[in-house]
Amino acid sequence: MTRPWSLRGRLVRRVVLGACAAWLAGVALAMLVISHEMTELMDDSLEGSARLSLALYRGAGQVGDLVSGDNAIRIVEAGVAVTEAPWPPVTGDGGQDLPGWRVFRLSDPDSDIVVEVGHTSAWRRDELRESLFWLVALMLPVLLAAPIAIRGAVGSALRPATRFATELRGRSAQDLSPVVTPDLPVELAPIPQALNGYLDTIRARIDAERQFATNAAHELRTPIAAASGQAQLIAAGLADGAAAGRLAGALGRMAHLVERLLQLSRADAGAMGAGSCDLVRVARMVIDDVGQPVMFDDGEMTTAPVPIDPDALALILRNLLRNAADHGTGDLRVLISAGPVLTVSNAVGPGAAFRHATFDKGVGSHGAGLGLAIVTRMAAAHGLGVRYAMTADRARVTLDFGQGAPGPDA
Repeated sequence: MTRPWSLRGRLVRRVVLGACAAWLAGVALAMLVISHEMTELMDDSLEGSARLSLALYRGAGQVGDLVSGDNAIRIVEAGVAVTEAPWPPVTGDGGQDLPGWRVFRLSDPDSDIVVEVGHTSAWRRDELRESLFWLVALMLPVLLAAPIAIRGAVGSALRPATRFATELRGRSAQDLSPVVTPDLPVELAPIPQALNGYLDTIRARIDAERQFATNAAHELRTPIAAASGQAQLIAAGLADGAAAGRLAGALGRMAHLVERLLQLSRADAGAMGAGSCDLVRVARMVIDDVGQPVMFDDGEMTTAPVPIDPDALALILRNLLRNAADHGTGDLRVLISAGPVLTVSNAVGPGAAFRHATFDKGVGSHGAGLGLAIVTRMAAAHGLGVRYAMTADRARVTLDFGQGAPGPDA
């Protein structure tokens, strides 16, 4: 089981760790810079002391004790040390590191006087350590205050997200209204957008199921009542010889309606899997099962592979041919052309029209009013383009397997 974690806690920890790492890197860099600058400053101080001592010696001609704790001065005139210092003789001018001392040697080009000024290494280290200590001490409160400031900043930045989570937590499972979150950052904006899309889909499916149940109950009421009446007459011995036939007809109509309802349910649910098949072969098989004359033109194509499950394609073609046979006046044709594209056409009488709505059927129709609804939804589920066209004497339905179509009566 995945352990729950807090986005705010994780952000705070990572930002604090990043800030601490940056602080340490900054302190280390500052220490290097301060160490370098202080070394230069103390070397400049040694050089200044050497020049001052040389000037004073030349002017006074004598000096007192020039060794005091951490500082010392050696003056050499004509190769003879006038004052002594605790480091060995130095031969070259400039700053030099000697055991326990940092010494600067200055010689006078106009005389034989040499001045050597030194600081103890321990004193220099103590001065540098004290400077770095105060640097860290002054910057440490900033580091200690950083977690509090970062926690507050992260909490403030995440407040829209936490408000959104609280709103979702308080919503009822039956509440399918859109989620309103106007102040979410752009990184989180896709979440309510996707959620609203899911809610719209769920709401549409629930509405469709309710409408479907209402229409199915209405359509089934008549054949069930007819079958029940005939069965009661037969049971009471009051039926004539044709009652059994009427009962069988009522049951047949009810079975036909149930079959179409199941087909519509499969189309809505996209129950058939993905796959591919040969359009020419499936079309021939369906035409052979229609039971009516159909003029078939395969466009001289022996095969036409299409990206659709063969059962789904057969269901679409069977509904188109049955719809054409039931509502047309004959001359039923199926044409396959490059694309591939399949067109089902038939002759129609005056006033003919396509009826796409569920259970929408014309006066005198013995169908269920589901054929074109099944075709449209099944084609949409498999990414097929469907175009409907009606002229004065002919109806055409075109299936485009290359790209989607705008929809009914396009």
